[in-house]
Amino acid sequence: MKKYTFLLLSLISAIFVQASPFILKWEFNKNDATPGVCEAYLTLTNTSRDTLSNNGWILYFNLMSLHPIYTEGDALKETEIQASWHSIEPTHTFTPLAPSESKTFLMRYNGSAIRQSSHPEGFFLVTNEGDPISIPCEYVPYTREEQMKRGIVTWEKTPYADGPYVFDYVERVSATNDTVSYVVPVLPHPRHCWVKTGICNISKAITVEDIEADLPSEGYFMRLKSDEIYISAADSAGLFYAHQTLAQLPTVVQCMEIIDFPDLHYRALMLDIVRNYYPVDSIRRVLDVMAQYKLNVLHLHLSDDEAWRLEIPGLPQLTDIGSKRGYTTDESECLLPMYCGGWDANAKTTANGYITREEYIDLLKYAKERHIRIIPEIDMPGHMRAAKKAMGNLLTDSVFDTRVYKSAQNYTDNVINVSLPYAIEFVDHVITEIVKMHRDANCELKQFNIGGDEVPKGALTKDEHQRFIDSVLAILKRYELQPVGWEEIDHFCQPESGAICYAWLNSESKPLQLAKAGYQVVIATASHLYFDFAYCNHHQEKGLSWGGYTDEYRSFDWDPAVDDNIIGMSAQLWSEVIRSFAQVEWQLYPKIFGLVERSWNARQTPNEKLTLGDYNHLVYNVHLPRLAADGHNFHIQQPGIKLVDGKLMMNKVMKGGKILYCLDDGKWRTYTSPVKFPDNTKIVKAKVLYLGKESNTTWLWLNPEHKLNSNTQELIKQVKLIQDLKLLVVVKS
Repeated sequence: MKKYTFLLLSLISAIFVQASPFILKWEFNKNDATPGVCEAYLTLTNTSRDTLSNNGWILYFNLMSLHPIYTEGDALKETEIQASWHSIEPTHTFTPLAPSESKTFLMRYNGSAIRQSSHPEGFFLVTNEGDPISIPCEYVPYTREEQMKRGIVTWEKTPYADGPYVFDYVERVSATNDTVSYVVPVLPHPRHCWVKTGICNISKAITVEDIEADLPSEGYFMRLKSDEIYISAADSAGLFYAHQTLAQLPTVVQCMEIIDFPDLHYRALMLDIVRNYYPVDSIRRVLDVMAQYKLNVLHLHLSDDEAWRLEIPGLPQLTDIGSKRGYTTDESECLLPMYCGGWDANAKTTANGYITREEYIDLLKYAKERHIRIIPEIDMPGHMRAAKKAMGNLLTDSVFDTRVYKSAQNYTDNVINVSLPYAIEFVDHVITEIVKMHRDANCELKQFNIGGDEVPKGALTKDEHQRFIDSVLAILKRYELQPVGWEEIDHFCQPESGAICYAWLNSESKPLQLAKAGYQVVIATASHLYFDFAYCNHHQEKGLSWGGYTDEYRSFDWDPAVDDNIIGMSAQLWSEVIRSFAQVEWQLYPKIFGLVERSWNARQTPNEKLTLGDYNHLVYNVHLPRLAADGHNFHIQQPGIKLVDGKLMMNKVMKGGKILYCLDDGKWRTYTSPVKFPDNTKIVKAKVLYLGKESNTTWLWLNPEHKLNSNTQELIKQVKLIQDLKLLVVVKS
């Protein structure tokens, strides 16, 4: 009995030792408190029995895209240590906090916070005594208009997704047009379809298969008759895709004939499993959807500044150290805890983890069965901070580390010393081991992505950079691997190297420029195909927006460049904003359908293309229900709200589901028809419920200023701003 009592007391003691001595509350105030500066309130409440002093403790956390402003005399000093890694510590003006006492501090930043997710994450406390302690934080929801919208002084060009904006957007994307040809309920939409008389019951018809060499690669012909389904394919991939089309059709369908083949044979999705990790089982879930919709390349981003995610035999430190993030003073056992991972490098979070050699081989086989090839990326010579830290002094030296530079993600130490002989030995070893994995999986590796992007100015001389790339290209040539990289590699890889360039920067003309220069090009334009971007300019959306916004229509409703050297299209899901695999799916679906349609049917004439309305119908009324039935997570469009002739009108993009709306009384009602505008109502909110999901909430402000049209409002704001900045000269007549 004494033994169990002792264990119980020990457990209780451990709980009290680790108890948080204070709690936090974060409340965003407003953007452009002064031009380009936003404000927030941080409330600290002492929950311990002791007074919180003004020394001996530091609070660590992550905060992206906002840069702290410290003014002499502030009670708290926030420091941007490295990239998104921040700290807060008390200054001499901090008044000690008694037990149960709360105090609120004004925090100021260069930048703008336009989404609720733009807040600090992963708070933990380090004191002069004991281990790090996780600190809970309450985040106050946005409720005021000035919290949700950016001021005109910032670069934001896309309007906030309020009621009228969304209403007009929904009208545009769901507008029906007279379609000449039959719209098959399949994505990507088959190239040619002829409807015949009669009905085919797919579950009862006999299937006959054949290989027909005259069809284009990956193409197929399919004839559905009342009692027979005949499939002729160019190759095994074409046969596989014919069955994916068949699986998307209703069980009972009209008899028809289909001829189908892709315009682009490189239809890719890039997954970043570095910044935040999701395991192999989750990647298989993505592969399943890719296969169903005829995507055939999975580009795996396996290394970067924040982690190394693939086991490399002979270099155990890459994953022993480089795959973990947590509290560290010297990064000898783990990396800094970027992106909300917290302080524990052994915790099961998105910060920690890697793919073992055996898992990678199994993943290659799984993909091959679905006619998907995996192309690995080891980004070099920049974006290599994780490798540098994991390998100790082997990839750098003290002289090289005196070079001053800052990367796009605000790292000051993420480039390897390419002049060290070991740098090339390291790359050779990594590539050799990955080639062996592909051979052991019986999945020939034909292309290898070396990244090559965003090497910061000042890190390398041009000659150093060129010699390194030449050495890497020689290694790839030895293994008969075609080099692949981001578009910046065109500075160091000539077209005769055979390099494939991913054109990613925000220019729709760049793919054509690279193609005309002789490179093979994969279109990866950020403004249309970066799926980590937020769906729209709305405060509840998650994601980045430095290159705009991408939704399921943005990835569909455009005309990508056409050239014989443009061989493919790729969407990218970077994972800085990812916090779970559920969010991976939320960012991918339904955006992926735009990639699916555009990469398969890239060279159709306007008359051949699906209309925007037909595409919207297929996405929301056919294929999202299919994903829902398979248990996938996904995003749905929010509803529109508009005041027309004294009545509130609301709309949504899908046929099913329902709109709920709320007036000033806080009661949610079901919208069925236009609602007479209630007097004195100031705010209307609405959301869509569909397939078990709830959309973001749309807001409509109904004060006198917002009854003006949007152009007039914007003009008033600009005039007010100019007056405030004293840039307007008023001449009185």
